[in-house]
Amino acid sequence: MAFLPDSLHRVFERQRPRLTQAVRMTVASLATFGLAEALGLPQGYWAVITALIVTQSSVGGSLKAALDRFLGSVVGACYGGAVAFAIPHHGGASTFAALFVAVAPLTIAAAVSAGFRIAPITAIIVLLSTTGSTLGPLAFALDRILEIGLGCVVGLAVSLLVAPARAARAVTEQAAGLARLLAGQLEALARLETVETPEVKALPPAVRRSLARLETLAGEAARERRSRLSTAPDPDPLLRTLMRLRHDLVLLRRAITEADADVLRIHLAGAWGTAADAAAARLRDLAEALAAGRRPTGDEAALAAAIVGYRDAIDGMRRRQVTRTLPTDGVGRIFWLAFSLEQLRRNLDDLAARANDFATPEP
Repeated sequence: MAFLPDSLHRVFERQRPRLTQAVRMTVASLATFGLAEALGLPQGYWAVITALIVTQSSVGGSLKAALDRFLGSVVGACYGGAVAFAIPHHGGASTFAALFVAVAPLTIAAAVSAGFRIAPITAIIVLLSTTGSTLGPLAFALDRILEIGLGCVVGLAVSLLVAPARAARAVTEQAAGLARLLAGQLEALARLETVETPEVKALPPAVRRSLARLETLAGEAARERRSRLSTAPDPDPLLRTLMRLRHDLVLLRRAITEADADVLRIHLAGAWGTAADAAAARLRDLAEALAAGRRPTGDEAALAAAIVGYRDAIDGMRRRQVTRTLPTDGVGRIFWLAFSLEQLRRNLDDLAARANDFATPEP
């Protein structure tokens, strides 16, 4: 893309994943339509729709969509065909009864497992379609399975062959983004601001959304590993570590909110700010390591020294007998901050180990 102006080139690079996904979906739709026409499938549009649904942004996502779609369609078509064969229906009460018998159990199955969400829809199509009444329920159910199966196969093949995107890479990128958000929260906590800015208030919801997205991607990456389509490390330890880090920040935020603000600002602001900023800097370094697929290079000792400095500041308060004037809960929250900082440091060490797991081996 060297012939593009710099501004258009930057836009293209930002939109590259979306454009690539659009190409995949287009290729899957056209290829499925061509195969459906060549095979003479009576309702080839179901295959095309299925291929479009199955072609996800990652191979792991396509695997899940294909399995869910095919399993639900097979169950729905087989059960709907059996009900149509067992309960002849030509409108009125007979159709109502057949529809009830077909749909009720499948909706329960869909409520229990998301993989069966398509099953009630397929059963309804088999029962009520005019094409089904012409071909017969069993023949129509078989055609439906073939169409869905074709769409699943083509959609999965396109995901594997056309600019394949591995969920494992998306996991590390999402984890890096989440780590940056957590670092932003730490930097805001370091300032001990009494009134949060809109930007700071927006961080916790952004963290929740990012964590939810990471859980989804981790599931897709794990599915790729189970299918032997990826040799990337298990993403679950990385996910669990980031969940613990998010919990650490929740505890720190609560302790600061409930602690005596004057005591923190007068006696501990400097030591606390140094420790929180050091933790944020470590998080940002780990985020960059995850995003770049390299080993972390940040200073591990800086955070440990900053935590020691915070504890020394508490000891100084005790020597000056400042803590004697504080309620028990107030003293407890000051020490709880020290404990939470130490827990945060251990979890950051664990995150560094996870980043090492995902680092690209050096030649």
